[in-house]
Amino acid sequence: MTGTLIQPTIIKNILTGVLLCILIIALIYIMPLIGVFAWMVLPLPVLFYRLKTGRNASGVIIVASLTMLIVFTQNFAFNTLYFGSLLMTGFFLGEFIEKHLSVEKIMLYTCFAVLGTCAAVLFIYSLIYAQGIDNLISNYISRYHALSSQLFSESAQLYPEMNVDRQMLEKASSLFVLIFPSIFINSYLTMVWLNIILIKKVLFKKGIIVKSIENLNQWKAPDYLVFGVIALSIFIFLPIYTLKIIAINCLIILMFVYFFQGIAVASFFFQKKRWPFALRFFFYTLIAIQPLFMFLVIGFGLFDTWINFRKLDTAM
Repeated sequence: MTGTLIQPTIIKNILTGVLLCILIIALIYIMPLIGVFAWMVLPLPVLFYRLKTGRNASGVIIVASLTMLIVFTQNFAFNTLYFGSLLMTGFFLGEFIEKHLSVEKIMLYTCFAVLGTCAAVLFIYSLIYAQGIDNLISNYISRYHALSSQLFSESAQLYPEMNVDRQMLEKASSLFVLIFPSIFINSYLTMVWLNIILIKKVLFKKGIIVKSIENLNQWKAPDYLVFGVIALSIFIFLPIYTLKIIAINCLIILMFVYFFQGIAVASFFFQKKRWPFALRFFFYTLIAIQPLFMFLVIGFGLFDTWINFRKLDTAM
């Protein structure tokens, strides 16, 4: 009797999860501008139903969603792998949140798990279609480089009155491609962090508190990362081109880690001083659109390693 009651509920949850995933993917395809924000919440349905219904049901949601994507787009390539990685992000986030790991471990393990799964899929794909992984990746990077160059060129054509130097645009395009790995990783980390915040709020409304993700505004990066910042800053000035590019990308990623810490510091004081939502929203919007405020937040996060603003405030 219990089984017959539980079974329809699980099926309903699976169908709802698949529907939500497909709607978000469709929104990304149909409305690209809104899709920029929609892709960040794509892992959320899988994450929610992973915690609610378990491992098997959430796995079915992922497989069913990707199958429908392949059927509708008639394309089994990087797009499928891309959306699959986002859905798997929700799955692995649920796995590690359920284990009550620390926030750093939840994010780090999720990144490695998704990366490992994608690498395995690429390896199997290359074996089936007799094409090396290096060729697949190089072709994708070449297409991306051509697309970014075209974007910069079109920008110059749209604004001829600005007398934009085409050579400068080409250099900017090349630089953007070189730091693309760090930009991609930072955007992925942002998505993971956002989904942790959202699932925390969803669980809180249902009366469920997960201690490992409860006090995110008290999060602090490990102290030893400061030595990484110092070392990478030195590597940038070395006359070895490859090492310099790697150092720049790693430094950008570390700065983003301190950006998270700076946001945690700001959020801590917002909560302590009970700032209204409108004022918080205005502040976060300024951070998103104004680079100066972003660098200021990074500075707060970095110096919090030594000064520990939140501890000083508590002591007062």
